[in-house]
Amino acid sequence: MTALLPQASKAILLIDDDELIAGSLRQVLASSGCEVDVALEPCTARALMASRAYDVVMVDPYLTGGVHQQSGELLEAISTLQPGASVVVLTGYGSPDIVRAEADGRVSKILAKPQSIPFLSEYLFSASQIAVIEPSIKGRPE
Repeated sequence: MTALLPQASKAILLIDDDELIAGSLRQVLASSGCEVDVALEPCTARALMASRAYDVVMVDPYLTGGVHQQSGELLEAISTLQPGASVVVLTGYGSPDIVRAEADGRVSKILAKPQSIPFLSEYLFSASQIAVIEPSIKGRPE
């Protein structure tokens, strides 16, 4: 049988240049007991990812400041620096890089913008839960 158990410390990194979305999500998730960091640009995201492990990384790979053409590089940096994290892409744009990242397992889920703060916070909170397999007792049905 599989059960979802909350981790002692749910660490979530939000990478989005929309300060309103990132700030609102941070408040809601923090009130649910998550540790939440926010990066508004790629260089801050890389520094945060190099300094600690995250359970979930939510990223808009199309940040302002010329990063549009470098979305694949940002996703690759997340894969390299946070190999154990569940990666959720939140974007209003599709790209072959993002589709490939989902197909090869570097991205757990692609969500289209816009999404409501309550939906995103519930999704990210549930993504930060871990599934554990409970041992079955021989002779007892599962």
